[in-house]
Amino acid sequence: MNKGKVTVFRYNPEIDIQPRYETYEFPYKPSMTVLDVAMYIYEQIDGSFSFSYACSNSHCGLCGAKINGKPGLMCREMATQEMVLEPLDNLTVIRDLMVDRDEYEKHKDSLRLNLDRVNLPLQEPEKIALKDLRRFAVASRCVECYSCISVCPSLKENPHEYLGPAGFVQLARHAFDPRDDLNREVIAYSGGLYNCTTCGRCTEVCPHDIAPSENIELLRARMVASGNMPRAVSQLIEMVEKTEKLIQKGKSSFIETTSMKKAKVGLFVGCNIDYDSRLQSIAIAALKVLQKMGIEVAVPQEQVCCGQPLKEVGAVEEIQKLVLKNVKAFEQAGCTTLITICSGCGVGAKKLWPGIYKEATGKDLPFEVMDFTEYVATLPFTDFVKPLNLKVAYHDPCTLKRGQGIYEEPRKILKSITKLNENAEDACCGGGGGLRVSNLKLSQRILKNRVNSFRNMDVQAIVTGCPTCIKQLNIGLAQNGMRKVEVLHTAVVMARAMGV
Repeated sequence: MNKGKVTVFRYNPEIDIQPRYETYEFPYKPSMTVLDVAMYIYEQIDGSFSFSYACSNSHCGLCGAKINGKPGLMCREMATQEMVLEPLDNLTVIRDLMVDRDEYEKHKDSLRLNLDRVNLPLQEPEKIALKDLRRFAVASRCVECYSCISVCPSLKENPHEYLGPAGFVQLARHAFDPRDDLNREVIAYSGGLYNCTTCGRCTEVCPHDIAPSENIELLRARMVASGNMPRAVSQLIEMVEKTEKLIQKGKSSFIETTSMKKAKVGLFVGCNIDYDSRLQSIAIAALKVLQKMGIEVAVPQEQVCCGQPLKEVGAVEEIQKLVLKNVKAFEQAGCTTLITICSGCGVGAKKLWPGIYKEATGKDLPFEVMDFTEYVATLPFTDFVKPLNLKVAYHDPCTLKRGQGIYEEPRKILKSITKLNENAEDACCGGGGGLRVSNLKLSQRILKNRVNSFRNMDVQAIVTGCPTCIKQLNIGLAQNGMRKVEVLHTAVVMARAMGV
């Protein structure tokens, strides 16, 4: 019989000074779930081992735990021959894998998360159109396993003022229920609706594919549509309406000073890189890298904001005009491939533009959208570079790793030209979702945690693919006594390695 080994977090606050880990052997079978292994430990080895489950009571979700470092349901995850089991983060440990859900549930339940009706149905059974139930049906799949809140950076730093992804899914369930008559937008705002970074960690770990961050964006859209929104959001909308850009113009515009009009490959610059003189070197480097490899690039001057920042804060009505203008600009430039050097813009162009353009014109996008690293990784770039004596760590932008599923490509590039430390944890910098303008203090607390994770890594530079992350990390390094560490875009590192 095959044997397996499982290392388990053990902690009884009544008798233990601090947590410990114990390793147990178990008879491994390919059909076993993690819950089967936990039951084996409890029944055959140590009856004091504590964990939660309630399959017989139809309360799915109680067996949530960290399995090999990732949240999941023990009843759904298949056992492996070597495992580590730990309690969910962001919740107080009662004993071993058991966590205290009461405090979070009291906060959640205080926001009237139940169907609230003013007018009773005229007939029963009540008839409801299927189109009105689609979003409600998705939110109703939540089993409250709390995997999502265990990875939420905002909830970790602000548990008393932020409802968190699980709570907002429950709120969305009623907000999107056509039978509900309560003003859910006010409740959502009081629960910290704009404290979400839209990092997508909650969506990544949800066992039922609910996408809590998308539900939060939809709730924000309802708030904006009602005319009740934070002042920072209304100012952002006004800025884009007036200038078609996310930020104010600085001393110069990269796009306006770059005359490259026709080519098969187009470069989408993005608002931050276009207008912020501190970031314009990213676009310059990207152009030089591509040109060094013999690629002609178009930079249409008519390109405007991608629309993704508006979607994140709920201002969806203003997006279509931007999308149509951008698509027209690159289509007229003869582009069949569009390269983005801002990961946020890349998410917008890949996931937002196709649906909006299809709905408006009945056509598919006339070009393929690729991130800079995604595109370069398909080329023989190693023929053009010389390794740098540079020790770096890579920071995954949330909009690149989770938003676009791009993880290996930047690492492939950096491994070939730098000394890459691959021990950097996957964590949000606190710069996304409009959090920097809606709640700066919370954004900076999340940022401090992220910056401190690099403190003992012995690196000269942090490399990333998002201009917002670059600005955020530079602030965090300066505030935490790490000014000597550079923050660089992958394109800038490549340009150095090419000597251009």
